Amino acid sequence: MPERIIGGSYGYKSDIWSLGLVLLECATGQFPYSPPQPGEGWVSVYELMETVVGQPPPHAPSDKFSPQFCSVQKDPKDRASANELMSHPFISMYDDRAVDLASYFTEAGSPLATLLLG
Repeated sequence: MPERIIGGSYGYKSDIWSLGLVLLECATGQFPYSPPQPGEGWVSVYELMETVVGQPPPHAPSDKFSPQFCSVQKDPKDRASANELMSHPFISMYDDRAVDLASYFTEAGSPLATLLLG
């Protein structure tokens, strides 16, 4: 979270930033930040922190993901709260469908279901 790196105040909206990066990595299968020298990797964690603070936020490719998913806010003042995210179109677009995640995991036989439900 950029605000934490620069020594600013941080709170639950920092967690929203982190969640966004995790979701982005899960969706794209890639770490959200690319090193300055492609193929070289990161020289140090400090180089990565400079990139997080100094570069625009990463985003999902708009040709592959919905505009709702592609909205990442770097400035904590612009980030949604957890309550606002629960009504975000990306989350609420399936509210009218009856989705039972517990059944999905148990019927799929996922090892995760054993950990969560067992």
